[in-house]
Amino acid sequence: MKLRWKSAFFILLTIMIIVPVIVVSLIFVNNNDLDKASKQEPKQGKPIFNIESSKEQLNFLISEQLTDLKSGRNSKFDYDVKLKDTVQVSGYFTFFSNQVDFTMDFEPQVLDNGNLILKEESIKLGALKLPGEKILEFIKGSTKLPPWVEINDNEETILVKLTEYKFQDQLFLKAESFDLEKDDIRFKVYYITE
Repeated sequence: MKLRWKSAFFILLTIMIIVPVIVVSLIFVNNNDLDKASKQEPKQGKPIFNIESSKEQLNFLISEQLTDLKSGRNSKFDYDVKLKDTVQVSGYFTFFSNQVDFTMDFEPQVLDNGNLILKEESIKLGALKLPGEKILEFIKGSTKLPPWVEINDNEETILVKLTEYKFQDQLFLKAESFDLEKDDIRFKVYYITE
């Protein structure tokens, strides 16, 4: 009984701290970061071929990439990424020696420059639905991300800079379509002409 009381107290305390911070940040937040992400100077290149993929194929690739990234990881935090009708990030972290599960759903959008931005739709921490800012801040500080993935916890977005993904020296990638509901995922591979 004493443990439940303590858990309830810490949950209430966390909510009392997070809610005012979120309200104040929503008042002062602006969309400059999103505008900057979509207006980055595009690489110059000539399209040389198209790639069509499916959620199943990309889930395999994502799983393989995460396995490499997470080697030697912190056992107090783990996550996986799955493509469903949204991009879903799920995992756990340890809080006062208790494992807390989380699930985040993101809506992908293809930017004009060929990169992807993932906009947070919902975040569940245990059974609670929460704003994503603090969870994304925690993930940003707790895990090693590739240089072409950028978390903006204030805007609750993840920028996937496909044009900076190390493909080969003279090649880069741009998203053409990323419609998960229709399983329509297309990219173009460009040869750098600069």
